[in-house]
Amino acid sequence: MKIEDKSRRGETNVGFDAPAAAVNIALIGASGRIGRRLLELVAARIGAVRLRVVAMANSRSWLIARDGLGPQQALVRLAAEADASGTDFADLLLRLPRPLVVVDCSASAEIAARYPRWLGAGIDVVTPNKFGSSANRPLAQAIAAAQAASGAVLRDATTVGAQLPILYTLRDLHAAGDRVERLEAVLSGTLSYVLGGVHRGAALSQAVRDAVAQGYAEPHPACDLSGEDAARKLVILLRALGHDIELGDVERVPLVDAALLDAADPAHLLRSLEGADETWRARAAVAQARRERWVYRASFDCTSGPGRARVAPERIAIDHPLAQLTPCENALILHSAYYHAAPLRIAGPGAGIDLTAAGVFADLLATAQRHAPAVGVADTALVEAAA
Repeated sequence: MKIEDKSRRGETNVGFDAPAAAVNIALIGASGRIGRRLLELVAARIGAVRLRVVAMANSRSWLIARDGLGPQQALVRLAAEADASGTDFADLLLRLPRPLVVVDCSASAEIAARYPRWLGAGIDVVTPNKFGSSANRPLAQAIAAAQAASGAVLRDATTVGAQLPILYTLRDLHAAGDRVERLEAVLSGTLSYVLGGVHRGAALSQAVRDAVAQGYAEPHPACDLSGEDAARKLVILLRALGHDIELGDVERVPLVDAALLDAADPAHLLRSLEGADETWRARAAVAQARRERWVYRASFDCTSGPGRARVAPERIAIDHPLAQLTPCENALILHSAYYHAAPLRIAGPGAGIDLTAAGVFADLLATAQRHAPAVGVADTALVEAAA
């Protein structure tokens, strides 16, 4: 079956008859900060690993090219495309040559809802998008069923902690029979950065502006400030440990008054946050006087019941491990059947464009490794590319 290539208006075609000389990539969110950085990483390794970008999309347009798109020129071509239907693009991906990996660098629930169809068709998905892995049960179950049916994989290690080895570790522990007793964590690199700035004397509103400028927060940071981002990460963590939990099961306390977060315009939101500056300046002063520190803590405890999941701003003692984190660091402290005498601790920078893009690229390389025999990629080449 042949499909006209929208990017060339008929000059090239895509279909299952295309040569399978490489692992093909369809990049969604290509013009975003993570997508752009990922393209740079792919371009730098294109000689070592046979990766071929055959499709790209952003929130406005898309293009497909059977013979591949040069990573460095692809964004220019994408910008030249007219507005087009994302539904058309999603459907056309099903007809691209295999092996194919959809790399979803968006933060779109609508895109995540398409994962079951792609996975069911044998298309792998690599993503930092949390909406799939933290989805409510119907979508989460459909994603799992699609993988089981086709053998395709969803790799989502960067949904929690960017490039930190959190999710793979917890999934391995669960597979080996471990049982969580309780955990506590700082899962939002954005709020870690913001509260760190407040403790250093910055106004809350300025700390949020800085987090946006540094790429730690989304351009519209309401999802971070409301606690939704941290709550979704906690859901993903607990699912990795075998718990059947949904976002609505997590008690969530926002960093600021929820009424401030209703603004549709990011600039208006940032101005509104100035009204919370004095409150947080006073909170930081009280905490310092008590030798405490504010953190946005995620917690789960099932030692005396089915388990309580919570994300909230909390004061903790200055000598607590979570109080020792530098701005933008994430940390997990896990008490479990295997880590009973002493907890498992994982900590390090957990946000940022470079770290997230590097983690996505590592997941992409691991996915490409699955197809190495089919495309003639030597194991050593993949190892060297990941180094």
